[in-house]
Amino acid sequence: MLRLPLLLKAGSLTAVLLLLVFGLSMIDGLANERMAYRSQAAASIESSLAGSQALAGMVLTRRCVETFEKTVVRDNERSVERSEVVSVLRALPQTSSWVSQGRIEPRYRGLYKVNSFAINADEVADWRSMKELAPMPLRAPAVAVRCDPALIEFSLADPRGIRSVRLRGPGADIEIRPSVNSGTFSRGFEARLPVADTALDAPIQLRLAVEMVGIESVGFVPLAVDNAVTLKSDWPHPSFSGAFLPLTRSVSSEGFEARWSVSSLAAQARFQLGPSAIGCAPSRSSAKGCLQTFGVDFIDPVNPASLSDRATKYGILFIVLTFAGIVLLEVLKGQTVHPVQYLLIGAAMAVFFLLLLSLSEHIAFVQAYVLAALACVALLTVYAKAVLGGWRRALPMAGGLCVLYGVLYLVLQSEQHALLAGSLLVFAVLAGVMLLTRHVKWGRVDASA
Repeated sequence: MLRLPLLLKAGSLTAVLLLLVFGLSMIDGLANERMAYRSQAAASIESSLAGSQALAGMVLTRRCVETFEKTVVRDNERSVERSEVVSVLRALPQTSSWVSQGRIEPRYRGLYKVNSFAINADEVADWRSMKELAPMPLRAPAVAVRCDPALIEFSLADPRGIRSVRLRGPGADIEIRPSVNSGTFSRGFEARLPVADTALDAPIQLRLAVEMVGIESVGFVPLAVDNAVTLKSDWPHPSFSGAFLPLTRSVSSEGFEARWSVSSLAAQARFQLGPSAIGCAPSRSSAKGCLQTFGVDFIDPVNPASLSDRATKYGILFIVLTFAGIVLLEVLKGQTVHPVQYLLIGAAMAVFFLLLLSLSEHIAFVQAYVLAALACVALLTVYAKAVLGGWRRALPMAGGLCVLYGVLYLVLQSEQHALLAGSLLVFAVLAGVMLLTRHVKWGRVDASA
């Protein structure tokens, strides 16, 4: 039967762990607060520059108004009432080919960095004919049909991001203006189609060149029968997103190049067009009112706040493993460690995560990690020398801490293998404890507690 001193010590260590869990939760809350500040910085830059972008390429449209007349009898008096129905004729391209070149231009709000980009995107769109734009015939009961001139329309998710735009038609440039009463995009641009009604059966090729800026992501809307997009950038950490992944891609330390090929048989954007359709960023292309898109997010894998937040989630595991090592020394060497000393050791390990968060806001994450780890290992080693009674017992603890911090860094750098690394670490510690204590007579330890 367990003796009272052993129960008291177990209860004391449990209370110490609860205090440390509370402290780690406060540090984790601080990391979440820092991530919220980063989101506020991104929103601030977006309000002053432009948001995530999506390009919806050229569409030929024509607005027609049908007038209807109806004879109405009221109070034995006959009158004629008129009504109008607006229809939008639309001719979508047979092929659309985008060739885009981008570069990252980091923006800062205080300590926080946001990836903005500048992209030059050129589209070549071909129509076999434009017969869908032919004026509507007069059909009963309509009494008149009026069609506006045919237009070339295209859209950008955030028009503030346009730096320059050029549209070239058959033989000459075409003047562009913001859309007025567009039937295709809620935000967009338009130009007069320089083709007479008698030539609508002929093929046409149009070229669009857009220079634009935005933040964090860019996407393309597949409106043609056959859509091809090539995108190059100097950003080495792309995250391809949206409805379609690239057909081919190459990523290196100098940037990436990706190529998409999307057929209208797979895409739904052609059928989503309407006055409420908005070109959204790839990550939000499934939101209500958004056209289907595909593209890339310019993610930053070294986000100090998010990495610190992930590190803090492993804090209690590291403290428990360290405490297990100290308990093992108590059992094997007969050295007594007071619960207050456990508390101080755990507090020093918790302060590591606070140091990591604060240092990483001012220097590179890897440098912040090394400095915080060295400071905590040095402090704990010196303290363990006094608590455990010499360097011979303190140095193994220091080595174990170095291994723990090394494993944690590997886990942070490779999120896909985090569970595997953590599982192997716990298994290794458990196996070590079992092997080292396989000859311990636990009844004697209980009696000497």
